[in-house]
Amino acid sequence: MRGNNRKRQRGNQVIEFALCSVFLVPLFLGTVVVGMRLGRSIQVTQVARDTAHMYARFVDFSKTGNQDMVVRIASGLRMTRTGGNGVVILSQVMRIGDQQCTEGGVAIADCFNRLQSVVIHRVVIGNSPLRQSSLATPTPSLVGTDGKIAPVNYLRDASVVATNFSSILVMNPGEMGYVVEAYFISPELDSFGAYLPNAVYSRCIF
Repeated sequence: MRGNNRKRQRGNQVIEFALCSVFLVPLFLGTVVVGMRLGRSIQVTQVARDTAHMYARFVDFSKTGNQDMVVRIASGLRMTRTGGNGVVILSQVMRIGDQQCTEGGVAIADCFNRLQSVVIHRVVIGNSPLRQSSLATPTPSLVGTDGKIAPVNYLRDASVVATNFSSILVMNPGEMGYVVEAYFISPELDSFGAYLPNAVYSRCIF
C-alpha cells in the first residue's frame, strides 16, 4: 500500500510540475527577453546620445575616420560603417524664414519651404536599408558626398521637409537642430518574437 501511495504522489508531482510549467516557462522566457531588450535599449540610446553630442559640436561624420568612431561607440551591436545590424542617421534641421530664402538666392514667391523645418545636412552610417529617418528622406541626388544639401534644394524641394518637426522642437527662422536616430536589430531575440520585437529605436536632439 505504501508503495502505491508513493507512486501516486510521484505521479501527482509530475502532473503538478507540468501544469505549473505551462505558466512558469513562458514567464521566465519573457523575463529574460525583457531584460535583454532593456539592456539593448540602453546601449542604443547611448550610441544616439554620444553621436549627437559630437555632431552638435561640428564633428564631420561624412569622413570615414569619424564614422569608424561611431562604429566603435556601437561596439557589441554588430554594426559596420556600411552594413551590419544597425543604422545611425544624422540630420541637421533648419527653420526657413524670409531671410534664409533671400540669402539662398531664391525669391520668396519661389521659396516653397518657407516657414518649414527642412533637412540641410544628412549622413547615414551603417546598414541604410534597415530604416529610413522619421523626419524626412531627401532625394539621394540632393545630398552631396559631404552630406550637405544645396540651399536651392532645401529651400524648394519637398523631400527635405521634416514633417511635424515643429511639434518636437520649436525653432525660430534660421535656428537649427541636430538630430541623431539610431536603429538596431537583435537577431538573437528572433526566437522570442512572440514576446517582444527584436529591434530598438532611439532619437536624440541637440
